[in-house]
Amino acid sequence: MKIIGHQKQIDMLNSATEKNRVHSAYLFVGQSGLGKKQVALKFAQMLNCQNTQDFKKPCGECLSCKKIEKFTHPDVITITVQEEKNSIAIEQIREMIKGLQFSAVMGGYNVRIIDDAHLMQRDAANSLLKILEEPPKNTVIVLITPVPKSLPSTVISRCAVVYFGILTDDEIKNEIKKYNLSSDEVEIINSIAMGSLGSAVKLAENRENISDCKNIISDFQNGKFLNKKFKERKEAVDLLNMLTARIRIERPEKLEDVLRMKNYITRNTNIGLTFEVLKNNLKQ
Repeated sequence: MKIIGHQKQIDMLNSATEKNRVHSAYLFVGQSGLGKKQVALKFAQMLNCQNTQDFKKPCGECLSCKKIEKFTHPDVITITVQEEKNSIAIEQIREMIKGLQFSAVMGGYNVRIIDDAHLMQRDAANSLLKILEEPPKNTVIVLITPVPKSLPSTVISRCAVVYFGILTDDEIKNEIKKYNLSSDEVEIINSIAMGSLGSAVKLAENRENISDCKNIISDFQNGKFLNKKFKERKEAVDLLNMLTARIRIERPEKLEDVLRMKNYITRNTNIGLTFEVLKNNLKQ
């Protein structure tokens, strides 16, 4: 399992595993696209690795490690928003809790990874709290989120918090070299990704997106995105992230305007109206 960066976090989790000081719940915090889920899976491998010949865990070669990497391990399960839904429902958490009442099938740890934990419905988060307070033996729950403040404080207080920083420019650039991009395209992607490898790869895989990014300021000023129908609010935020990256380089004096409007959008303001205001601000 290839992970770029985050060696400090991996070493900390490895040390906790070796010293048998594993917490029953962790909260992985950091912006989207950093690889937090991959680290959580590697942590699950550490906890369930069947290698008894040396201290190298995870070995990546035993049956347990391979099953986790292929998402087929019966004791390591990821919970996330179901297709065509916009939140993690209480039924999903109840089902998770029900499964944790049984011992691990393969004799190691029961690991549950809740991706995008901030999208849990309030009653789902409250239901989760019960098992965080009295976790079964050999159980580890990992919550992953870029916005921890969206979770109840009672949930956060029962987790060991692990913070993930953004990747360096060199780490991003080295990973997207394989896409045969021009040096200009690499710089554009790096500026837009803002330390997120996931965002960088998504852009590198679709060169049309790179071209769109070059003209995003003028397109926005001309109202190109005003009537766009966003399926999710996150799509509008992603668009503003791209705009932010270009504004930071080409018109830094307008950066505060973009960041303020992005904050409004995350707080459920009308997207069309917010874009109209921002368009006018950029033209001034």
